[in-house]
Amino acid sequence: MAQNGFDLQSFAQALSVPTQEALEALPHFQRQAEAWGFAFELLRSSSINCRFYGAHTLHVKISRDWDTLDAEGQAGLRGELLRVMVEQSDGPLNVLNKANQALVAYALHTIPGTWSGFLGTAIEAIQQGAQQAGKGSTSAGHAIVDLLELFPEEVNRTVAGQTQRGGLIQDVKESLPLALEVLTGVVCELPGSTARPANTPEFCRQLGQSAAWRTRAWKAILQWLQFGVPSDTLLVPLLEMGLRQLETMAVAQVSGSDAVDDDEVRAAAAAVDDIVSNTRTAAQYTRTVGTLGLLRFGQGWMSEVLKHWASAGDGQAVLVWGGVLVSFGETYAEFILEKAGDAQLGAHVGTYVQLMLGLTQFPGHHGFSEDISDQPLNFWYLLQEAVADGEVAAAPAITHAYASLVRALVSKSAYPPADEWLDGDRDERERFGGYRREVGDALLNAYYVLRSDMLGVLVDEAVRGLSAFSLDSWQGTEAVLFALRSIGEAVGASEAEHLPRLFSAAVLAQQLLPVIQAPLGSAGGRSRQWGLTAVKAGVLGVIGAYGDWWRAHPGLLPLVVPCVTSCLAHPPLVAAAVAAFRRICDSCRDQLADAAESMVHLACEVLLAAGAVPPREQQRIFESVAEVLMALPPPAHTAALAPLAAALADRLSASLAVLEGAPPALALHDAEPYAEPLAAHLRLVEALARGLQFSDEAEERALMGDADDAAALAQAAQCYRASPAMAAFRGRLRGVLEAAFAARVWRRDAASGMAAVGDALLEGVLAAVTSAARRGPHVLAMDFGARVGLVAGAWAAVVARPAPGGGVALGPRWADQSPALLQCLAQLVAVHAGPAAAAWQPPVADADADATLAALLTRAVDDVCAAVASDAPALAAAIEQQPVICECVFDLCTRVLQTRPELLAAMAPASVGRVCELSAHALAVPSRLALRPTAYFLTSLIRLSAAASKPSPASELLRALWARHGAAWLRTTLAAIGGTHPRSLLPNLAELLFAMVRHHPESVRRWMADALAQPAFPSAHAGDAAKRQFAQHILATRSIVRVKAVVADFSITCRNLQGSNYAS
Repeated sequence: MAQNGFDLQSFAQALSVPTQEALEALPHFQRQAEAWGFAFELLRSSSINCRFYGAHTLHVKISRDWDTLDAEGQAGLRGELLRVMVEQSDGPLNVLNKANQALVAYALHTIPGTWSGFLGTAIEAIQQGAQQAGKGSTSAGHAIVDLLELFPEEVNRTVAGQTQRGGLIQDVKESLPLALEVLTGVVCELPGSTARPANTPEFCRQLGQSAAWRTRAWKAILQWLQFGVPSDTLLVPLLEMGLRQLETMAVAQVSGSDAVDDDEVRAAAAAVDDIVSNTRTAAQYTRTVGTLGLLRFGQGWMSEVLKHWASAGDGQAVLVWGGVLVSFGETYAEFILEKAGDAQLGAHVGTYVQLMLGLTQFPGHHGFSEDISDQPLNFWYLLQEAVADGEVAAAPAITHAYASLVRALVSKSAYPPADEWLDGDRDERERFGGYRREVGDALLNAYYVLRSDMLGVLVDEAVRGLSAFSLDSWQGTEAVLFALRSIGEAVGASEAEHLPRLFSAAVLAQQLLPVIQAPLGSAGGRSRQWGLTAVKAGVLGVIGAYGDWWRAHPGLLPLVVPCVTSCLAHPPLVAAAVAAFRRICDSCRDQLADAAESMVHLACEVLLAAGAVPPREQQRIFESVAEVLMALPPPAHTAALAPLAAALADRLSASLAVLEGAPPALALHDAEPYAEPLAAHLRLVEALARGLQFSDEAEERALMGDADDAAALAQAAQCYRASPAMAAFRGRLRGVLEAAFAARVWRRDAASGMAAVGDALLEGVLAAVTSAARRGPHVLAMDFGARVGLVAGAWAAVVARPAPGGGVALGPRWADQSPALLQCLAQLVAVHAGPAAAAWQPPVADADADATLAALLTRAVDDVCAAVASDAPALAAAIEQQPVICECVFDLCTRVLQTRPELLAAMAPASVGRVCELSAHALAVPSRLALRPTAYFLTSLIRLSAAASKPSPASELLRALWARHGAAWLRTTLAAIGGTHPRSLLPNLAELLFAMVRHHPESVRRWMADALAQPAFPSAHAGDAAKRQFAQHILATRSIVRVKAVVADFSITCRNLQGSNYAS
């Protein structure tokens, strides 16, 4: 028999093997109409493979070619599929499952229209068919349970219209009682079960004898639970049955019985976990489910099974059982707190929290020998949050539990033995470090419950541990120090009961500081040195954590600060010492101001120590020292800063000499080591500048007219200008920056003659330029003309310069480095006050400041537009290839519009036109990187083009730009909404369209009418009526929320997605 080139008999024979050729031909054959009949022929074959591919073909045809059947064919297919189910119910299971997939695919097409009550009628038909065919009830049970497992999963996968999906979900929910009745009948046949329901169908009893089928039934229950259990009359019996079954399984495992296997336990635990972790269920049935959980978990079986698997060393089994406990606690934490003092449930609460404590203090070191103890930590946080709400007072059982929790967490945070830690791999150490951070958070949560009691215990333990400190058993002492550091942020500066015992002059001098000062070389071997380093870091962490307390006790600072800074000489302790130093400086800035000379001396020592302190830590020290100096009046902090500025200028000159003395024309990776010292010292300038700035709030108040702040800032500005030392530093810094790119070490491009400069040096130069750029005075700030000149010089050195024969010569790394320069330029624009600066604002060197900056903006825009356009044959393609550069251009232009729109008018008109043309092309690129900055720029331009109350060159220019380019921007926006752009970008497009309508309604009305009048624009799927309705709604509304909704609806119409999930 042959059809359409297929010899069906030979094809069936080939599928029975199956051959590679047959498998490759099968998809092609399944597209043919004859495949419907051939599928049933294959299902009647004695070959298992043929039957499988027959069922597979049916599934494919129903899923893909449903519409090729007429109504009569569709209706008749139901009986055939149910007959197939009965015939294949004896197995094998892969054939049965594939036949079930075909039946479910059929149901998804016919529910709710022609097959309501699908599940009930299908189960009844399978049972009757099996009886008529003389098959046992077990065979029918195989088909039914497989169907119950598959149906809810496929419902979730299907993509259907809103109406059909609603009908599917409704049918599923109506079938839920029947499904759960069948499935619970199977799982309750567990040997030893005390939860067997009455009138269990025979096939349920027979299937329930198999652990494999019970496991599948549990998995099916989990699938059905995702649709929600509609009533407590169904939920409570289901949960009680699940907990009873878990109890039976626990007893069996503890006794060593093989009646259950691990897969069944995992499946049952997952189903119960789903119920007790469901927040919607918790909101509706808090007391019912909470009470049932406490009563069941409070019995001995859960404790016994956890102990059993813990003693057996099976962490995975503990996670399975403990996971249910943790999920219940996280969901019902408030209920647990409420019932802690209850006469009936209080004892069960006590048992439950003890179980959670047992999981928290699971033996071993997390990340090395166990991965369980982190699971309950979120429960303790949620329980503490419930206590903090204050609606229910914490019962003694809860406070006692938290006291035990603190002891457990301190113990668990202790480092493993030296051999285990030092010989462990990196992943193990990182897991332990991550867990330790979580423990620190949990200790802080515990402090909010226990407060002073917890602090007192930790202080006692710390004093005791330090007084008897030994490197043979240091882990416990370090863990207590870690706990004290973790709660430091919550302990107030007024604490006077416990901290004085830890931080008294005697304890500091006799216990804490000697530990810090003990030489590492005296510790002995590798493990002992590691221990001493860890304890030293722990002491430094504690000192840093209580910065607020030191502020209230400044008399101790002369004792503490030198000991902290002395650790900077020991590389393993530098990070901890710098962190403690910064915390103290942040908290005690005013108290340390009198020691400004010593602080500057420290920074100079760090600077001169070269590689002893890593660059990043040097920057942190410089910033902290500078912040302390800012506590002094401007004359005082300027004078105190002078020695450090001079030392830093010397180091800058020395590092420039290293760069200039390098061999010429080196490859980039060979040249960068010569530039590293200069880049590092420029980063120190940046750090110093960050610390030496006045607060944004002070500058904002001065701008708003606050006389006191304006006077203080004016005094600082005058002082900075009058300081010879700082003027000298600024001059030397400028010289270094101008020379950095001229060094011979940089290899120059043969065509352009421009240097390939290292990124680290470029970033350091730009950081030095912008870090002191403020709206207010800054002691390190160069005048505006110098800053603009430096940026212009850097641009010409590495990005672009005029070519000798005309056009633009591009640097070899222009695409990588131009974004940083554009961002630098945007920062200068943001702080540039223009010629009308206040007395306290940075001085402008010449009256043509706007023209100077506008010229640089013009140059940057022209060069970038030319470079981007040269990078691809089409501008849109070039924008896609260089999205970051385009983003920086639009961010720069947006900054100009938002801060100094006059600069736009001062730019060359052709350059402004290029930006607008670039924006029109970028708007057409279906990419978030291109669209978002473009839309922000256009939104700002459109708003300002209509906002000016009186004419000005800037307002006239913006109105002219809108008149010239607005129609193109609107048309591109409409096309994007109509389908050229992903739907995820619709919010950005809607905001842009809203700005157009809001600020220019008349021109938008006219242009939109012209655009939408064109056939098939913005989509062939949008008819005239839909376009008219869209225009009416857009032009009539003044709500951005409504505009977004209208845009979303119109986009769905344009994309022909009505009735799909996207429209729901």
